[in-house]
Amino acid sequence: MNIKSGFFMVFSLVITFLHALHAEDWLQYKFDSRHSGDVPARDVSLPLGLVGAVPLTDAIFTSPVICDGKVYVVDGSGVLFCIDAANLNIVWKFSSGGGSVNCNNVSSPAISGTYVHFGTTAGSYYVLDKSSGDIVKEIRCGDPIFSCPVVSNDRVYFSTLGARVYALEPNGKICWMLDLVKELMPNAAQGSRWSGAGKQRELMFMVTNDMAVYDNILVIPAGHSLVWLEDIGGSATIYWKLSHSWTSIFGISFGMSIAEDGDVYRQYHASDIYSGLQIAHAKSDIVTDVHGTKIKWGTEHPGYCSVSLRGKSVYRCRLQKDSAFCVHPNGIVPIELGGEASISSPILLKDLAVYGGMDGRLYVVPLQPASGNIWTFETGFGKTISAPCAVCDGKIYFGCEDGYLYVLGPGGAALLPGNDLELCKIRSQIQNTYSDSRYDWYTPFRDFQNSSSASDQGVKEPFKIKWIRRYEGMMYQLSCAGGGRVYTHTSEGQIFAVEQETGRLLWRRYFPETTVSYTSPCYYKGRVFVPQAGVKKSLLRCLDASEGKLLWEAPISGQPAYYRPQSPTIYKDKVIYMFSTAKCDVLGLSCWVSWNYPHSGAKPLVRAWDFETGKELWTQDFSELNFIGGDASSLCLLGDTLYYTCHLGEEKSGIIAAIDPSNGDIIWSREDHKVGVFSTISGDNGRLYLGGNNMMCLDARNGSLIWTSIGGNTSPISVSDKHVFLFERKGTGFLVDKNTGNVLKTAGSGLCNWFTLAYPYIFSSQLDIWNIQDEKHISSGPTINHSECGGAIVSNGRIFYTSFTGG
Repeated sequence: MNIKSGFFMVFSLVITFLHALHAEDWLQYKFDSRHSGDVPARDVSLPLGLVGAVPLTDAIFTSPVICDGKVYVVDGSGVLFCIDAANLNIVWKFSSGGGSVNCNNVSSPAISGTYVHFGTTAGSYYVLDKSSGDIVKEIRCGDPIFSCPVVSNDRVYFSTLGARVYALEPNGKICWMLDLVKELMPNAAQGSRWSGAGKQRELMFMVTNDMAVYDNILVIPAGHSLVWLEDIGGSATIYWKLSHSWTSIFGISFGMSIAEDGDVYRQYHASDIYSGLQIAHAKSDIVTDVHGTKIKWGTEHPGYCSVSLRGKSVYRCRLQKDSAFCVHPNGIVPIELGGEASISSPILLKDLAVYGGMDGRLYVVPLQPASGNIWTFETGFGKTISAPCAVCDGKIYFGCEDGYLYVLGPGGAALLPGNDLELCKIRSQIQNTYSDSRYDWYTPFRDFQNSSSASDQGVKEPFKIKWIRRYEGMMYQLSCAGGGRVYTHTSEGQIFAVEQETGRLLWRRYFPETTVSYTSPCYYKGRVFVPQAGVKKSLLRCLDASEGKLLWEAPISGQPAYYRPQSPTIYKDKVIYMFSTAKCDVLGLSCWVSWNYPHSGAKPLVRAWDFETGKELWTQDFSELNFIGGDASSLCLLGDTLYYTCHLGEEKSGIIAAIDPSNGDIIWSREDHKVGVFSTISGDNGRLYLGGNNMMCLDARNGSLIWTSIGGNTSPISVSDKHVFLFERKGTGFLVDKNTGNVLKTAGSGLCNWFTLAYPYIFSSQLDIWNIQDEKHISSGPTINHSECGGAIVSNGRIFYTSFTGG
C-alpha cells in the first residue's frame, strides 16, 4: 500500500467514525421507555424520496432501531438484520431458533450499550453483540414474547406472554424475574398456565401488548388488568393494580403509553360493546375516558395501537375511515388531522406526525390542523405498515408487511422494489393425516348444512397449544379454514389468512367503511367470500384465497351483525346469500333496531350470483308473501334443495321455505316456524333443526313438525350422527336425541357462545372443553376475554380458536 492510498483509507475511516459519532440514534420502540412517541427535536424536510428498500425474509411487524450508523430490524420469522445506514448493505443477520412456529414476531428490538435485545414468539429472548451479531445471552422463557424490550436506567425489561416479567443488565444478566400469575393468582398458578386443566374462565393473565416504564416503575397490561411494578434493585414489588369489574368498563389493553406525570393512556376494548381511550391513574382506582373516544356500537371503530403524547395533548390512530388520525388537545374534543386508517402508532416530530396506514402508504401529517398538505409515500405492493417508524438524521425508517425495510430521505431517487417476495405462499403444509379437503371447516358452521360438527377429525385429549398469534381487530363470529389456511374477518373490515400449521400471516386485506360487520368468511374452491356491511354501502366480496386479491364484489344491504351469523352458501356455480333491504342511518343510531327487528318496509331477500364473475343470477323476494325484515335469517343446503328461514319479530312467527337453488323458485313455504335471532337452520339426513323459543325438528320434504325440544333463544345447533347439541342463551347446553328430541345430558355454560360438537367433546368460548360422555369439564383457556361470546372450530384434525375482543 502506498502512502497516498493509505492516507485516503485512514481519512475515509475517520470520516466514517465521525459520521457515526454524530449521527442520531433511535434506541427503542417509539423512542423512549414511556412509549410517548414524542421527538420534538427531530424533523424531516418534505418532500422525501426513496433512499432504498432492503428485502428481509418475511413480513415486518416490528419497529427498527438505529445506533452508530447501523439499523437493526426483526422480521416476522425472527431474523434480526443489522444494516449499514449509509449504503443499506447487510452487515450481519441472525436467525433465531424455534422452527417454523417462530413467526409473526412483534417484539421490536432495543439497544442498550453495546448490545441489541429482542424476544421471539418461539419463547426465547436474545441478547446479541450489536457489532458482530454473536449471541451473548439466550433466555428460554417457556412461552412466547409479544412485548418489546424497554430500556430505562441501565436496565432492560421485558415480559413474556405468560406474564413473567424480567429485569436484565445490558449484557443479559438477570437481575430479577417476577411471575405475575403466581403473585396475583396463587390458586391458579399450579402447574402449566397453558394446559387449561381445571382453570376458571375468569383467569386472565396474558401480556399480549407492550409494557412501558417511567423512572423505576413498570406498567404491565396483563389480561384485563394494569399492573404497576416498582424495581427496587434486586427484586420488584407490586406497586398498584387496576382490574376489570362488571360495574366498570375496563377491558383488554390494545396499546399503552405513559405521560410525563405517570398517567397511563391505553386504547381498550371491552366485549363487543364498549371501546375507547382511557387514562388510568396509579395509586387510585380512578379511570377516566378521554373525551370523545368512548364508543358503544354505532359506526365508529376503536384504536389498536398505543397513542402518542405531547404534554397533555393526545395523538391517536384508529381503524376508522375519514377519522383515522386525530389530536385531543389537552385531552378534550378531538380534531381530525387527516390520513387513512391505521394500526400503527404515530411518531411526533417537530411540526409533523409520521405513521403508516393499512393501505401501505406512509403518512406525514402537520400537527397543526390546516397548516399544510399531507404528504404520502406509497410502498411497492400496497401491504399494511403495522409498526411505528424511526426517524434519524432527516430520514424515516420503517418496515412493511411486504417484507421490505424502507428508508426515505431528502433527495432519495431509488426505484420501488419490483420483486414480490411471495410471502403469501404457504411455507409449512399441514403435518397430519387430516389434510384432505373433506376435513376442511370451510364455513363458520363447518359446511353448508350448518352441522357445526367435527366428530370425524380424530381430536382427543390431552389438548395443548401449538401456536398463538396476535391480531389487531375485533371478531364476533367464527373463522373458517380450508386450503391449508385459517380465514378471519373483523368487524372493522379486515380479512386475513394464516397458515394452519404455524399461524404465520399470509395476507391481510382491509376494506374501509365497514360498520360493525359481524360476519364470517366462507372458503370454497380457492376463494373466500365475505359479506361486509356499512352505512354508505354493503358488499359481498369474493377474494382469491391464496393471496387475498379481490376478484369481484356485488351490492347487498341490511346489517349482517349478531343475528345473521352465516357466510354465503355455494351451490354448483352459484354463490347464494340472504339479507334484507334495511339500512342504518348516517349516525348508526338505528343499527341496533335493525339487528333486533325489521325496519318498516324492509324486504327479506335471497340472491344468487355467478361463482366466477359475480353476475346476479336470480333474486327471491319474500315480501311478495307479505313479510318484512330479513336480517335475522339463515340458509341450509341439503342435496339439491336450499332451505331459508327468517325471524320477523316477536309479533310474527316468521317463515321457512324450500327453494330450488338453480333458479330461486319456491318449492314450499310455511309461516308457522321460524329460526331464533341468534341461531341458524341446520340439516341432516332429510331433517331440519331450528333453534328459537323452542328447538324443533322438521321434515325437510314439507316442513312438517317431527318434534320439539328445549327452547329459550338458542345459539346455532350442532348436528352429529346421533345427537343434536344446542345452547340456551341463559347459560346451559343440552345434548338431545336426534330421533325423539329428548334431552340426554347437559353440558357447557356461558352467555352467548357458538359451540362445536366433536363427540364426546364440546368446544366453546374461552377454549372451554367438556367431555359429554363422562359429563366433566376438561379445561378452560388460557382465557383471553372477560366476555363469553365466540367459539372454536375444528378443521383438519386441529382446534382453532380466535378470540372475540382480546386480539
